[in-house]
Amino acid sequence: MVVITNELESIMERLLSRKRINHVRSVVEFSRKLGEMYGADLNKIELAALSHDLFRDVPPRKLLKMAWAYGLKISELERTHPVLLHGKVAAEFLKRRFNVEDEEVLNAVAYHTSGHVSFGTVGQILFIADSLEFTRDFPGVNELRRIAFRNLEEGFFQVLKNKIFYAVGKNYLLIPETVELWNSILMKRGGLIDEEVE
Repeated sequence: MVVITNELESIMERLLSRKRINHVRSVVEFSRKLGEMYGADLNKIELAALSHDLFRDVPPRKLLKMAWAYGLKISELERTHPVLLHGKVAAEFLKRRFNVEDEEVLNAVAYHTSGHVSFGTVGQILFIADSLEFTRDFPGVNELRRIAFRNLEEGFFQVLKNKIFYAVGKNYLLIPETVELWNSILMKRGGLIDEEVE
């Protein structure tokens, strides 16, 4: 793990801005705190957190080329907004460069922006940490942090909800995996659709 960590740090220094590196390091720190609290595998947590934004600052056209070279399926949304591919490219890089086969880690990295119905503890922790790490400052962030450290599932749900509200408020597109995840969680909670509420 130390060898992988050192190489990931070296790649980060070459590819990422100082601001992005600070974000990644803060995600690692926040993830470790959550991981310790919820008894997660800290090696998996650190690997996912360190690598999640490895290709975030790569120019869009190059990111598309990398995705094609890796043989990734590219949706129309990803083709027109290649930044959405940075997690999937990072996951594929982990697979090929370091022989990482752990699906929990790979899915956490691939879908850290959108969230995914397949998420276990590692995915939920990375998703939360990416939004709530200690350099983040937005209205309600401290309350979301309190929730996340009180109840992982509820923290995950509230961060997802906050991301959706933010995107809708800005008239941003919603990523299909995010919508699928939202509906999946609400179905488990006995959620209703608008036509069922009087």
